[in-house]
Amino acid sequence: MNDDKMTISDLARLMQGEFLGLNKRLDGLETDVKEMKTNSNELFSKLDKFISLYEDSKQEMEVLAGQVRRLEVRVAKLEGGH
Repeated sequence: MNDDKMTISDLARLMQGEFLGLNKRLDGLETDVKEMKTNSNELFSKLDKFISLYEDSKQEMEVLAGQVRRLEVRVAKLEGGH
């Protein structure tokens, strides 16, 4: 037989090695995807908390702005009375 020809056994070993390498790469990819999902879940959780804090701050600023307007009216009346 010619040494340049690949036998079925050689091809089977080569393919088995390729499949093992592919399986390892897929396992690594699955791990990366799981980690990305975990990180994105944490990010969305923190983003939700940030949005909630922003909305609370916005409401507090609106209340404070109303109080400032009322104080300005009272001060204007007091200044006008003198």
